[in-house]
Amino acid sequence: MDEKPIGLAVIGTGRWGTGMGYALQRCKEFQIVTCCTRTKAKGDRFAQEFRCDHDATIHDVLKNDAVEAVLLTTPNTVHAEHAVLAAEHGKHVLVEKPISASISDARRMIEACKDGGVVLAVAHNQRRLAGYRRIKALLNAGSMGKVVSVESNFSHNAGFKLTPEFWRWHENECPGGPMMTMGVHAADTIQYLLGPVESVSAFFERLCLKTEIIDTGVAILQFKSGTLGYLASNYVTPWNYFFNLYGTEGNLYFHLDLPFVNAPATAKYGDNWNYADRYSRLYIRKKGQDDKIEIPLEPGEILKEELEEFADCIRTGSMSETGGEEGLRALAVILGAIRSAESGSIVKIDEILAEEQ
Repeated sequence: MDEKPIGLAVIGTGRWGTGMGYALQRCKEFQIVTCCTRTKAKGDRFAQEFRCDHDATIHDVLKNDAVEAVLLTTPNTVHAEHAVLAAEHGKHVLVEKPISASISDARRMIEACKDGGVVLAVAHNQRRLAGYRRIKALLNAGSMGKVVSVESNFSHNAGFKLTPEFWRWHENECPGGPMMTMGVHAADTIQYLLGPVESVSAFFERLCLKTEIIDTGVAILQFKSGTLGYLASNYVTPWNYFFNLYGTEGNLYFHLDLPFVNAPATAKYGDNWNYADRYSRLYIRKKGQDDKIEIPLEPGEILKEELEEFADCIRTGSMSETGGEEGLRALAVILGAIRSAESGSIVKIDEILAEEQ
């Protein structure tokens, strides 16, 4: 017999919360019990769309015995508050990236979930893309030789839609702008592939927008292995997503051309990301070859996989692949980049991780 679905509440029903709602519908392991958001109209629409209850506050949600877990798709600055509350009520936590807005908040979340005996998973789902899984396998096999450098860029021009009503407009709610919202994905994935970053040197600018946040960021990374890396993100250019790896035995070129501007009008937001493997290409140029050769990829569903793993952790007590520590290290790279851009100096990631606030 199939196990009974896990009762889950969605906290935050904006665009991404709604997108995750569709992913949850495809995942038999969960049942959406209720939702909660700051804007009543959004919550009402979500409740109607997904046939769930709508509670006025997170405190009401956490009193509900049918709720066993929460999905937090809320602004970064309240992740810690909501995760700690959930853990204190014995609810498992899947939190959108970044894990939080500060190292001290991230540590509070990790400790609260540990003390509460509940799962903490961070939604760093991009490492689940088939291209990155194949790159990881090639690296583990030693096929690329010594990796000397990598490049990663995740950018789009949705920043032009920002107004002061959006939390991403404000520096105190979204420090680092696109580097925090998009670059943090790369900060996780790049360390998943190559191990921990040791230091970072970064430059940030506000070139086009009128926002409080910067709109363009570039960081140079040095890994503990000695490998060097480039990580960039901006809110003002057309869609761009690539990861290139350069090794002594060959190079890898991974591209994701997700429909961003011309997505079908019928498309449900989140579906494109769930099925992002369909829009991905991975190429290899081996030493001694003139041409790049495409490597076939086996498409998956990265959001559904993320949710299925979360359910398995809840049921078995196992650790999430992207748990609190992984989220903490990805956040530290971006916070290190912010500090470097502000100070004009190279910043050690271990110094960021050692801080409590």
